[in-house]
Amino acid sequence: MMSDNGSKYMINAIPFIGKATDTGGLPLGEYFVKELTRPLHGSNRNITTDNWFTSIPLTKSLLCEPYKLTVVGTLRSNKKEIPNEMFNTRTRPIGTSMFCYVGPLTLLSYKPKPNKIVYLLSSCSEEGTVNQETKKPHMVEFYNQTKGGVDTFDQMSANMSCSRKTNRWPMCIFYGMLNMTFINSYVIYCENKLNDNEKPLNRKQFMKELHTALVNPYMERRLTKPTLHKKLKANIQDLVPDSSGESNTSSNEASGLKKRKICSYCPYKKHRMTKSMCSKCTKNICSEHKVEICVNCNKN
Repeated sequence: MMSDNGSKYMINAIPFIGKATDTGGLPLGEYFVKELTRPLHGSNRNITTDNWFTSIPLTKSLLCEPYKLTVVGTLRSNKKEIPNEMFNTRTRPIGTSMFCYVGPLTLLSYKPKPNKIVYLLSSCSEEGTVNQETKKPHMVEFYNQTKGGVDTFDQMSANMSCSRKTNRWPMCIFYGMLNMTFINSYVIYCENKLNDNEKPLNRKQFMKELHTALVNPYMERRLTKPTLHKKLKANIQDLVPDSSGESNTSSNEASGLKKRKICSYCPYKKHRMTKSMCSKCTKNICSEHKVEICVNCNKN
């Protein structure tokens, strides 16, 4: 997945199917980076990658046509291109940095803790500089500032997810696509509201309104089908008014109820909302706890 670090908008995503992926002879990490960044090719932008994707051959190739992209990313310590001088973890003081330059590439070896060295590769830094206040290289600070786009997107998706338990893998992909489109649509909505100097809804309210706008037209179309099952029709009528704009039950007509409330007989955990109301006791009732009766029987 590739997302914008500032807005968290997802730019591109590809399902990972393991060894069955046809990479066209490219290493797996290099293939995914080039495919994910396809919308940005030729834009002279920078991409930040973790050590699963970052490699020196990939970084060199992205600088050329038709990609024209720079890279900043962590590098695994088992890469053969890393000089032996950068592996010394015992005698080096904590907070020290070593830089290696090969053409447009900069390789950094930074020791933040005892017995730990972080390797970073960059194609957008001309020289290795260190922040004198924090004692951290600017490459490390830039990486920390730009590495969180995908992680934040995944966190947003997990916090408010429409996914449901299923054993069918196509449904898992479908739920994932819905979560992604919810976040992307909310990002666009917030940007439009800010451009108009208006306060946007919070994400939960936005998702509820988006859900209603997407589902109601479909339910209204189903109500017009004469073969629709009676119980299913009653359930839909509890959620949405018919096309004429009138209430769908006689109890609603008598009471003029407009707002949906929790059913008085359902367990609270079900949180079943309804617009129907008993004409005698005025309790809120869902389709499961109401019966239809003719005028004569009602009099008796």
